[in-house]
Amino acid sequence: MDQPSVETVNETQPIRKKLKRQFILSVIVIAFLLMLIGQLIGLLLMNVIAGMLPNPSGAVLFLFQYLSFIGIDILVIVYSLLAEKPSYRSFFPQKQGGMRGNTLKNFAIGLLVGFLMNGVCILIAWLHGDLDLSVGRFDFVYMICALVAVCIQSGAEELLTRGYMMGALRERYNVWVGIVVNSLFFGVLHLMNPGITVVSVLEIVLIGFALSLIVYYLDSLWMCIAIHTAWNYTQNILFGLPNSGIVSEKSFLHLEAAKGSIVYDAVFGVEGAVTSVIVTAVLAVCVYLYARKKNLPANP
Repeated sequence: MDQPSVETVNETQPIRKKLKRQFILSVIVIAFLLMLIGQLIGLLLMNVIAGMLPNPSGAVLFLFQYLSFIGIDILVIVYSLLAEKPSYRSFFPQKQGGMRGNTLKNFAIGLLVGFLMNGVCILIAWLHGDLDLSVGRFDFVYMICALVAVCIQSGAEELLTRGYMMGALRERYNVWVGIVVNSLFFGVLHLMNPGITVVSVLEIVLIGFALSLIVYYLDSLWMCIAIHTAWNYTQNILFGLPNSGIVSEKSFLHLEAAKGSIVYDAVFGVEGAVTSVIVTAVLAVCVYLYARKKNLPANP
């Protein structure tokens, strides 16, 4: 059988690189479309539901902002079922032993990790004198509804980035291509948030990277969703602080006054502070060291 000539190989390499760039770009474009169309569907659905409620409060309408992300959840799941089966399979329960897989145990661990991460950042800001908090009335029903709503929102972002994007890219390229691209995309999604800064963008990209490592080593998208949910919920609903610059209409604790410093951003919240970068970096290192200690096989 004739072997391909050196000239033929040299000619095909630029073509392969071009096709590789085109596919990466197509994944990014599809992700943007899934996000935009899904958000539109979710907003229309929430507007219909809100119109059926008699005089909904501002707090309820605020939760509808989180709930509107359900359109993205549905669209990403449907698209992945039709076009990206490996990504689709990563959305559902799967137990692989130890801490690997989508299990209720890993989801619970993720909630604890997300709460501790955000809680540490808030505690440091409070001890530093940047936060003046007061205690409000604990509305159990609202807090549970808020947890579900935040999970839907956080789940949508995780399904889109660590689920669809990372899954589609690592099926065709080195897994680090999927990790880097989805993490940067995650950062871009937040560029229009109020009070965005260089530090907050760094933190958001870094948390995307850390959560991608969890998918890579532990094969647990559920843990990522739980960490993301607990982070947002703790910050926005429990402590009443800005979540990526957006303030909750109702929370357990209330922010009476705040001042900006290296450990707290008065507009963007703890996500705009150096402390959040540090705790996120610690999460990434812990995931890596745990995987290395347990000799966990990384996902191909």
